[in-house]
Amino acid sequence: MVEKSILYIGNNKMNQFVLKQALGKEYNIITLSSYMEAVSKTSALIGRMSAVICCDSEFSNEMRVYGEDFTTKKYSDNVPLIAMLPREVCEDHASAVYEQGYSEIIEMPYDPTYLRTKMNALTSLYAGVDKGSSADSEELEKRTKMLINVLSNCFTLIQFESADHIIRSKDLTRILTESFADMFPEYGLTKEDIDYISDAAALHDVGKALIPPAILFKAGKLTDDEFLTMKQHTVKGVELLTRFGLDNSHKFFKYAFEIAKYHHERWDGKGYPDRLEGEQIPVAAQIYSLVDVYNALIAERVYKSAIPYDQAVAMIREGKCGVFPPKVIEAFNQSEPRSRAYLEKSLNIKIETTEGAI
Repeated sequence: MVEKSILYIGNNKMNQFVLKQALGKEYNIITLSSYMEAVSKTSALIGRMSAVICCDSEFSNEMRVYGEDFTTKKYSDNVPLIAMLPREVCEDHASAVYEQGYSEIIEMPYDPTYLRTKMNALTSLYAGVDKGSSADSEELEKRTKMLINVLSNCFTLIQFESADHIIRSKDLTRILTESFADMFPEYGLTKEDIDYISDAAALHDVGKALIPPAILFKAGKLTDDEFLTMKQHTVKGVELLTRFGLDNSHKFFKYAFEIAKYHHERWDGKGYPDRLEGEQIPVAAQIYSLVDVYNALIAERVYKSAIPYDQAVAMIREGKCGVFPPKVIEAFNQSEPRSRAYLEKSLNIKIETTEGAI
């Protein structure tokens, strides 16, 4: 069995002490003081590692070289490489850190409880699935359900998604997908497809696990550069799913990849990350793109209040949150009473609507 260890690279003695206090009960901490030493020893240690943490007072050339070497040797396929840097350095160099092969940034100073939660989430994400496994379809289904639960729980622990939000994402997606499949049989969506698309919705923001906390949890409006970094959660979601050793040959993972990457694309080609247009957008992402906005508008978040229900629905229909596929809008109009009834039960509220507006 692989030892649950963390390789820590850095010569800050105080930080080593704090790290061991925070993680020492769950992980064996192996420390190296220099990147040159780490380059020569990582190959011998990597098989035992759950993660590698590089701690520096700046994003030094040595730290950059180590990241490039780590990625080139494909260690990053199975083990997260984490940059631990002062907050001001993160703000100036976040993009460069990711470009150099680091999969996550932890800002200093950090809260030990947050560090434990973050590390447990990351090591769970990278623990993955045995790539050599020849499991049958029943075993794959079991692992699929387990993966959804593990990732969803990680998101809740990291606190960038509540458990309620993830459950609503799945349930609202099911309601809309059922109407869409019934109204537009030419897409050939079966009951199995509806199940997979609904479950895959739980992983729509998996890539946010790799967005710097200062951006992810910022209460105010993001700067242009911060928003560019935030938008990377779409492609990083696919990166994380790929690191499990999975591909899109199984329908569930195909839908999970599509939703994670393309749920911010818009029918008129003005979305991201690839500015897909019309039917270029996979149907699962077409459907979930509307659910994502619907769920976000009616929910209170750290950076905004909930939008009144009538106004939220009108904003979707009128294209004020981006242009959605006409057929998805038709299915939304047909299923909206069911979605509203679900929300009233789920949120334990009575949704007041203007007569004739819904």
